[in-house]
Amino acid sequence: MDIEWLEDFLVLSDLSSFTRAAQARNITQSAFSRRIRSLEDWIGIALVDRDTVPPRLTMAGHLFRDAAREMVRQLHDTRIALGHRSKVFSGIKLFVAHSLVQHMLPNWMRKINHQISGLKFEIIAGETYEGMVSLSSGRCDLLMAYHSPVVPMSIDERTCPSVTLGTDRLVPVCRPDESGGPMYRLTEAKLRHLPLLSYPPETFFGRICNGLIRFRPSDPCFNVVAQSPQARILHALAREGAGIAWLPEHGVKPELMGGQLALAGDDEWIISVDIRLYASQERSRLLHANLWENIRELHDQKLVIS
Repeated sequence: MDIEWLEDFLVLSDLSSFTRAAQARNITQSAFSRRIRSLEDWIGIALVDRDTVPPRLTMAGHLFRDAAREMVRQLHDTRIALGHRSKVFSGIKLFVAHSLVQHMLPNWMRKINHQISGLKFEIIAGETYEGMVSLSSGRCDLLMAYHSPVVPMSIDERTCPSVTLGTDRLVPVCRPDESGGPMYRLTEAKLRHLPLLSYPPETFFGRICNGLIRFRPSDPCFNVVAQSPQARILHALAREGAGIAWLPEHGVKPELMGGQLALAGDDEWIISVDIRLYASQERSRLLHANLWENIRELHDQKLVIS
């Protein structure tokens, strides 16, 4: 058995999509499917029900998932203990959600480096669910990501404690018209099909936005004109007048104040999210210079700006 088969299976169990899982693992879908099948052949039982849409784990798959996570974690921790990782990079592996890289990450790193000197980070950016898989499988030490009770995350805080670094809001924005108001208004959603710049439905922001739109009493009508998992792409399109995008407020506040963007709706169209930092209890004990304890102290002293 190959450890990559276990990692493939964990990614699939979190994403519930062979296509998305293969993309996250950076291999073709056919190769990914063969590796899942090889794992099932090695175990001797089906782990995934391929007849459902989206594919679901079988009962055996659910039972095997926890064992797979534990095996992958132990193997990666053993590699660390034996010193193999230090030959490549001796820093702390930090996975950061795409939308936090530009605005949250630099401030946090400046403050934590002021608290602890000599830290080195290896930073990986990606989608929130990719970070969850990386944390649970031991491929990263820390995960910085958004959190919302609207979208349950498969992270058990009994084994992966978190610290809230700050808060943000997803706000609907678009290009302003000549009078400075929004080019597209969500109050007109019933009257016409408003152009929407959306996130894929399986992504973290996509699930939040879809839930917000679906359960509005005004029953809005939208025409999806572009879709991307990266907020910076939707941000650029919104500035050019392509449609309405829900974007993190911290990233668009200067443009809202400067008039380059305008809010397309009021508070009923805005949703609050937390910014959290996660680490597994086992891996936090291995971090440089008791980093996790210092992170908690940094939060308690309110050195992190919300």
